[in-house]
Amino acid sequence: MYRIETPRARIKRELRSIPPQDRERVIEAIEALQEDPRPYGIVQLEPNVYRLRVGDYRVIYKVFDKEQLVIIGRVARRSEKTYQDFEDLFE
Repeated sequence: MYRIETPRARIKRELRSIPPQDRERVIEAIEALQEDPRPYGIVQLEPNVYRLRVGDYRVIYKVFDKEQLVIIGRVARRSEKTYQDFEDLFE
């Protein structure tokens, strides 16, 4: 089982900005990454960095297999800015 980390306060703020019914689905999808960090339908953005689609929202995260760790980098509604500078999220 993988451990989920959301090290940035920005993630909590992003989640609070999502309407409650959608927020619940996004949180469930993030929690499901504990069991399977690479579920069907994800898109690999670069090595070990993935995008998970949950309705109109996107979760960008990085998987560290050796440590069995998933770090959430961004939770956002899909737009031109969603994937902007995603490489910097995990530095």
